[in-house]
Amino acid sequence: TSTLATRLAQQNPDKSKHLETATITLGKYQVDFVNLRTEKYTDSRIPIMEIGTPQQDAERRDLTINSLFYNVNEQKIEDFTGSGLADLRSGLARTPLDPLTTLIDDPLRALRAVRFCCRFQLTAEPELVKAICNPTVQVALGSKVSRERIFVETKQMMQHLTGAPRAALLLHELRLIQHILCLPTHDEVQ
Repeated sequence: TSTLATRLAQQNPDKSKHLETATITLGKYQVDFVNLRTEKYTDSRIPIMEIGTPQQDAERRDLTINSLFYNVNEQKIEDFTGSGLADLRSGLARTPLDPLTTLIDDPLRALRAVRFCCRFQLTAEPELVKAICNPTVQVALGSKVSRERIFVETKQMMQHLTGAPRAALLLHELRLIQHILCLPTHDEVQ
């Protein structure tokens, strides 16, 4: 079982038994199989999850390009957010729901947005950039997300040699670098 599934089982054992994740390797790709789900956030970035609809599952994703489903029966892509395919074609990183709410729920999504922008040469939607720079999101990233999880996300970001220089620049511009390097704030230096 995945770490997320284990945490879910510990938080809510009766409701999470059916939310396991299976992963298989197909060639060089890892494919995850999970139930459709919906989530509710409390004070943690680890949500309470329940079985959901395709629409609910798509809306809980970090970016619209990650909310696309492939219908194996009809052999077609389904876009429940209505903008995932268009954003993929235009190279836009956008959240399915309000970016500020999305990032406050799980501030790690700010780093994931940077990683996807760099890896796939995407442009972050202005509202997403504004939300990433929001002081509430910045504080939540430092308080809700473990150093280990920040490290894993940063490592994945830097593994793509063509995107690594842009990642470093974006991390600086979006004031995320302080969470990676644990730099003191301006006020702490003076």
